[in-house]
Amino acid sequence: MKSFKEYIVEVTYKTPDTNRLADEEHDEAKVQSAAIKDGHMSDVHPAIQKAIHSFAESKPKFKAAMNKSKIQTIHKGANITNTEIGMGSGSVEDKTKVDRVKKQIGKSSIDRPIVLRHKDTKTGETHHHLLAGNTRATTVGYGVQAHHIDV
Repeated sequence: MKSFKEYIVEVTYKTPDTNRLADEEHDEAKVQSAAIKDGHMSDVHPAIQKAIHSFAESKPKFKAAMNKSKIQTIHKGANITNTEIGMGSGSVEDKTKVDRVKKQIGKSSIDRPIVLRHKDTKTGETHHHLLAGNTRATTVGYGVQAHHIDV
C-alpha cells in the first residue's frame, strides 16, 4: 500500500515571465472590469476594483505591476475573492480546464496564478483577489505559489 506522501505530486512552475503572463492574462482584467461595471463582484475591495479597471485600460500598467509582483505561497485559510481554491477542483465548472492542469502537474510546468492584494490602512485588513488562474489555484489547492501584486 502506498503511503500518503507517494500520492502527492510536486508542482513544477514555469520560470516567471511576467511580460508573457501579462499579455496572456490581460483579457481577464478586461472581463473582470466589465463585470464590476455591470454591478457584479461587489465583494471586491474598491482599491482592487480600481486596479482591475486600470489594468484593463492599460496593458503597460498591467505589465509594470506584474514585473513588481512577488511570488508567494497561498496558505490554508487565506480569504481570496474570485476563486474556489478552498473548495477543490470538483467545484470548477469546466472540467477540461481541470484535466489540462492535472496533466501538466508532474509532467510539465504551470504558470502561477495572479493575486491582487490591498492593505487597507484604515482597518489594517489585507484583501486578496484572484485576477487570473482559478483552475490552477483550485486544482493545486492551498500551497500553490502565486504572483502577488500589491495595489
